[in-house]
Amino acid sequence: MNQINDRFSFDNIFKELLEKGFSHQDALDYILETFSLSALVFQERVENKFYLEINLEDKISPDLLELKKQIFSTHYPNKN
Repeated sequence: MNQINDRFSFDNIFKELLEKGFSHQDALDYILETFSLSALVFQERVENKFYLEINLEDKISPDLLELKKQIFSTHYPNKN
């Protein structure tokens, strides 16, 4: 069984399924049947129902964009 250990990977796979015409529920069902999810991914995307907010128009989910900005500012505090 393949594993999804991070939210970025979950979102990318989820969006690929949406592009192929899966509904949000069908995409979630497919992922749950096909992949093993880390506890963080399961809680943040499935249990909290964030998968319902994933859409094809966003390049990156808003919560992950914020996380990326926080990491960047921590490691590169003098960059704009």
